[in-house]
Amino acid sequence: MEKQVHVPAAGLPEYKHRYIILLIVLSGIFMGVLDTNVVNVAMPWLTTSFGVDLKTSEWVITSYLIVNTSLLLIFGRISEITGKAKLFLAGISLFTISSLACGLSTGINELIFFRIIQGIGSSVVFSINTAILIQTFPRNERGRALGFVGTTVAIGSIAGPILGGFILKWAGWPYIFFINVPIGIVLVLGALKYLKIMEIRKSEFDMDWVGAATLVSSVVSLMLLLNSLADCEQFTMEMYAYLGIFLLSLAAFVYTELKHRNPIVDLSVFGVKNFTFANLSTMINFIAFAIFALTMPFFLEIVFDYKPDQVGTFLLILPAVMAIVSPISGWLYDKLQSTYHSSFGMLVMAAGLFGLSFAIRSPDVVPILACIAIFGFGSGLFTSPNNTEVMSALPIQKSTIASSTLATVRNFGNSIGVSIASIMLYMQLRACGFSGQLINAVPSDMIQAAGSVFMVGGALCIVGIFTSLMLRWNRTPVKAPK
Repeated sequence: MEKQVHVPAAGLPEYKHRYIILLIVLSGIFMGVLDTNVVNVAMPWLTTSFGVDLKTSEWVITSYLIVNTSLLLIFGRISEITGKAKLFLAGISLFTISSLACGLSTGINELIFFRIIQGIGSSVVFSINTAILIQTFPRNERGRALGFVGTTVAIGSIAGPILGGFILKWAGWPYIFFINVPIGIVLVLGALKYLKIMEIRKSEFDMDWVGAATLVSSVVSLMLLLNSLADCEQFTMEMYAYLGIFLLSLAAFVYTELKHRNPIVDLSVFGVKNFTFANLSTMINFIAFAIFALTMPFFLEIVFDYKPDQVGTFLLILPAVMAIVSPISGWLYDKLQSTYHSSFGMLVMAAGLFGLSFAIRSPDVVPILACIAIFGFGSGLFTSPNNTEVMSALPIQKSTIASSTLATVRNFGNSIGVSIASIMLYMQLRACGFSGQLINAVPSDMIQAAGSVFMVGGALCIVGIFTSLMLRWNRTPVKAPK
């Protein structure tokens, strides 16, 4: 049973205040992405402050990522009952309160617990943010709006290490969490005033609990497997256990979803080829992006002897280019509705990574900067058209499924990319006779290893060109439900 939820009679406030809503949603995305990357930089400080080993302190990051990813699809389903606006407000509030609690933590276990709560809040926000924008913006402006999402993610990813280093140097680790509090309060107040959208939501709470449990089990086991692979290039008994749990949980999840009348995920949406191929392209894009983001800082620190803050400043060219290109690409897509934008973006990304594999052999940083700019240009071209294809492939009534699936695919792509880059770097360095911590690698060996990793990233982008082209070859009109 469904009911129409009306907004005040002032017309259509979701269109009238759409750019304010866009700013609120982008700020929530930026806060979540920034927090993840800032905490990565703080790991040495956290390990020392709490007097624990690195394996224990790493759970500050791992617990957040696992909880965030495993609940995305579930919150997407819950939003159909609560409404997207209310759930977004709850997510921002939870994230803000848990950020304060993280900064006040006096022990590592306490910090990990509140990071789990923070991961839940972040999962709420990321599960529905794109759906809110699709609901708010008319069709001829969606590409531009989603272009800003890609820019925000890129800027948050690169700015995190720079801001994190500054905060840690001048204020201390608690403030990497405290910084979220004033931002979160402003977002809550803004959401209360402006985030009012027309929604059709279900009046009965009919949750597929078995499906939810098997989904969480499959996602958690896969994330643990990918994290383990990033630390070790050989399979261990622990990894085989994760793999077994993942396969069994996935099979149980698919079986449950096919039988339940109100599944967590309507698996029939993957029968829409444009939706499936656009999500596959997104995953490839994030794998390539993660390969670059993990490998380049190590390369700069080892080969050019850059400090972490210098690395962050050097890499600012990437979000700077994306900040310019993504909205323009989205605007062009709105005007032309051409799926070739995504394919061309992947081609340019491939050119940037292939170029990097050769440019890093030069003692001059200019060719490296040029290739990074090319890579950012391609990513900016790709992101907004492809995200729009994902969200437009399904009827607007299924926008929450599309949004939460897109967020889940991004996280998996990032985790897979980190695993691929880590395994390849260690294997390449060992082939050169090196053993030990990655940061202590010989510069000449690191150049060889990084070149191979970037070549693999470029090859993946070539595959992404074809998955993007499938959007054109399989384009079919979307039929709205009766």
